[in-house]
Amino acid sequence: MHNTVLSRHKNAEILPKLYALYAKPALEAGIFMVLLGLSATIEASGIKSALSVEELKELTPIIEAVEKQSYNLKIESETWVETKADPADPCESWQRTPVYVSSTAWIEGGNPFVGHVSFANTRVRVDVHREVLKWEEGVAPYEESSYTISFDGQYGRILYHASGPIGDASPVRKGELLSKPPDELAIGWWPRFTGAEFSISFFLRGREDTLSNICRSAADPSSLVGSFFEFTRETFQGVRCIKITAKGKKASTECWWIDPSRGFALLGHKITGLYPDGTERLILSMEVTKLKEVTDGTWWPVQATLISRPLKLGDLYRRTVYRASNVVANDANVAQTIFTVPFPDGYLIDDKVKGVEYRAGEEQQTKK
Repeated sequence: MHNTVLSRHKNAEILPKLYALYAKPALEAGIFMVLLGLSATIEASGIKSALSVEELKELTPIIEAVEKQSYNLKIESETWVETKADPADPCESWQRTPVYVSSTAWIEGGNPFVGHVSFANTRVRVDVHREVLKWEEGVAPYEESSYTISFDGQYGRILYHASGPIGDASPVRKGELLSKPPDELAIGWWPRFTGAEFSISFFLRGREDTLSNICRSAADPSSLVGSFFEFTRETFQGVRCIKITAKGKKASTECWWIDPSRGFALLGHKITGLYPDGTERLILSMEVTKLKEVTDGTWWPVQATLISRPLKLGDLYRRTVYRASNVVANDANVAQTIFTVPFPDGYLIDDKVKGVEYRAGEEQQTKK
């Protein structure tokens, strides 16, 4: 990408106008990191500072480059769920539940967990070492399982290793071969326990859109989509951020906070609604509390929490806690064959590509 220097004012006498807006190229990827600064006068006065159309136009290609950057990551993490009746009550503590997962994930290419991103140039593998979930209509309140999901660019694989009550899981030893990525890579909470849900590439997954597209639309006065979003500056977690607010919603408000100084990393996401009496009701609140720069200009969340509202009357608020113990980029020790997960001998394989079933390590196959 060629060097592009955004408009920058050095004369502090022009305050309270914006006087610090510039970009610098990242060393390897050619992706720009942007620092958006406001004067202390503006911050102290509380004056709302919206990004201009010109600023949005300049930011759009930079954000788009960040979204399109390729990942080659290994992520080792733990995730668990806590509950609480009122998240705003300081006298009540969050109570940890048995719901838990530990995993190791490898991602090469784009973000495979985003609905609008193609798997064409992406390979992924997630080894779920231990997952504990509520067991609906099961023989115990919770079920423990372990499995592997992968896509090597051509075939998808699922290996079911073990499943059963906590502490008493039995071997399953089954597998599936698919002609496409497993559906599980785009649904459920897999993106959450790999950290992808807390990354900038993921946060608009439900809309099947990107931040750069919204930024581009917001800079177009004739765009109906852009008119629903407002870009302003706000300090969040002590960091000068760009705040994106979804407008035009009477009953609810949705906001995101991104950090231009760290590759437009996502720091927060919040959705609020209204009770019948007009008071605010929390629907969802997400905060990334720690980031790691895995390569120049590429930041990955290593600590985050997500609070979600009760699904039905009588339920408690849920807080998902994500902690990555290790995130490595461009690991030379990772073999390219790691994404083509071999079926262990003795596993019963459902080959949906050829329409046959067989036991791994044996020559005999049975047509389905």
